Amino acid sequence: MAFEPQFKYRNLPDQLADHIVELFAKGDLEPGQRLYEKDVCELLGVSRVPVREAFRILGAQGVVRTEPNRGSFLAELGPDEMSEMLEIRLTVERIALRRLLKLVASKPELLEELMGAIDNMRRASRIDDQLTYCRADLAFHSKVVELSESPLLKPIWDSLSRVVLVLLMKERNVNFDYDAAIRDHEVLVELIRDRKRSALDKEIERHITNTRDKRLGRASLAAEEDIGT
Repeated sequence: MAFEPQFKYRNLPDQLADHIVELFAKGDLEPGQRLYEKDVCELLGVSRVPVREAFRILGAQGVVRTEPNRGSFLAELGPDEMSEMLEIRLTVERIALRRLLKLVASKPELLEELMGAIDNMRRASRIDDQLTYCRADLAFHSKVVELSESPLLKPIWDSLSRVVLVLLMKERNVNFDYDAAIRDHEVLVELIRDRKRSALDKEIERHITNTRDKRLGRASLAAEEDIGT
């Protein structure tokens, strides 16, 4: 399997970690599934050392859990874990946005970078590819954290971003409204431009909470259907 171009300047374990997460996000790998080093090596054509390091990276980020004498398994992200992760995500992004509000006064060009990220989302929506769109969505939020120039937020976000991609993919479905989602991101940029802190705080909470509510709502519906059968 060939890696996407944006991975080419990253080290091999990071590339492998991204690829495993994408397989997980697409449903090619299932929650709780055991990961065998040998199988991953054969699938991706690499040696065991970088695969082992990729597992370690993903373990530190909550995507993989390793049990002594049993092996490595993909995380099972239940409602509690998802809610906790989204609360952390909200805190990180809210702080990043507040920092951006201060920076755009002297650096209005930062808004152009955010709009460029939205343009990438729009291009992804045109080909109607779920993974490509979710990666573009994630890139927008990564850009918010990056442009905030916070040395503390960046490593925290990096540790969350792979799980965020998985949850973004789980939240989408065939009837996903790309236009409405893109408009949500445009509203965030407009509020940054207008420096409306209170409204921005509320909007980012609504944006992230909607993701949680949609996912939890689908989980509840699936549980009810199981009971009904």
